[in-house]
Amino acid sequence: MKIHCDYKTVTMIKPPVVGVISDSQLSPFSWKNNRTFERNLIKSLQMLKNSGCNMIIFAGDICNIANFYAYRRFKNAFKLVFGVKPPLLQIIMGNHDYFPAFTSKWKKRFMFETYLGCKPYSHYVVNGYHFIGVSPDCRKQRNGYSEVLEWLDNELAEAVADSGNKPVFVTTHNNAENTVYGSDVYGDIKLGKVLAKYPSVVNFGGHTHFPMVDERSIHQRDFTSLNTQSTSYVELEKGKVNGSVPPNPHISPMGYVLKFHEDKIDILRMNAGTGTEEKENMRWSLPTEISKDKFVYTDDRFDISNATDEDYPVMPAIYGRSEKIGMRAYLIFEKGEDKDFVHSYRVEFSDGKVQYYFSDFYKGLSNPNKEVVLPVYEKAAGVYDVEIRAVNSKGLESKTATRICDVRVPGYRRYPLIFAPDVKYF
Repeated sequence: MKIHCDYKTVTMIKPPVVGVISDSQLSPFSWKNNRTFERNLIKSLQMLKNSGCNMIIFAGDICNIANFYAYRRFKNAFKLVFGVKPPLLQIIMGNHDYFPAFTSKWKKRFMFETYLGCKPYSHYVVNGYHFIGVSPDCRKQRNGYSEVLEWLDNELAEAVADSGNKPVFVTTHNNAENTVYGSDVYGDIKLGKVLAKYPSVVNFGGHTHFPMVDERSIHQRDFTSLNTQSTSYVELEKGKVNGSVPPNPHISPMGYVLKFHEDKIDILRMNAGTGTEEKENMRWSLPTEISKDKFVYTDDRFDISNATDEDYPVMPAIYGRSEKIGMRAYLIFEKGEDKDFVHSYRVEFSDGKVQYYFSDFYKGLSNPNKEVVLPVYEKAAGVYDVEIRAVNSKGLESKTATRICDVRVPGYRRYPLIFAPDVKYF
């Protein structure tokens, strides 16, 4: 595959402040009023502007299905927030930007370049730091980089030769398989073979929609990976009763803001819904001279073999309550606590059935609500006693439990998968 690449060298008077977002998945239908994702993109751009970003990286999936209307909405969002002079932009394609399937890959890349005025492959040098943008070469979910790996390898070799141990930033739509949170399901199966050759690589990837407030969204083994979440909606692993696309998944679009200092690069996880940083007390940072011996965000952080009582979440050993509203029962109880956050709740019914529900951590951790309200799904009509335990992202369950007696379930209900109030078809 012949690569047409944008090359730029930029010197900024101020140190770079780089915003990273992805997956706006804007509607291609001019006649549909699907505006939630568009509003989320505008919120995200406004947050990056307020954060002083002089460069913005977008990690793909601009459109849900690529066409003129979706790209126009994307461009108009930038114009609305930044006017006619936006910051330096590095934008790549995602797998959705190759939809629909019946049009050629070449045509979709041509459409991206024509409508946005930039190439889907780019290599910028900004104040001495290399930023490489690598679109997938097709619409495949997990094998989208086969045709561009040789080009990427060559670009990385040149960048590392030029910058030594300074971080080299690579934006791909997917992360490499088995790196960050969600990459076991959605990671690219071939990217890691190239990226692993260069320990100074810092790879941003979207595609998964998995939440960046989870510490698994940064990973270091052979190189550094970060999951960019999305500006549209959150997705999570399967297996919980309230869905891999959990309730109100569109409520808190998020993105990164990178602040460059002489000795380190701070990585702020910014909530566009609130305009504030998430987990400021656990802020990530990378040294400006990076090597494997300086890796701290490794899998060792999640080793539970020597867990102490302080590592376990805590559930109030009290009684909650239940309410029946319409044809659905609700469990209402005081939320659990953890050193980080409660990822989910283990709900055991008196008939022996165990269910797991996501907490609302993906909406942001500054939520002041003290109570949790869980609709009961996938239970036959009946009266049950319930025991609830908190589970953190390491998989540790609280030793204490909250109990609710006489939960009256009117009838079996499945969780309704809703991406956003105005999005009916994906």
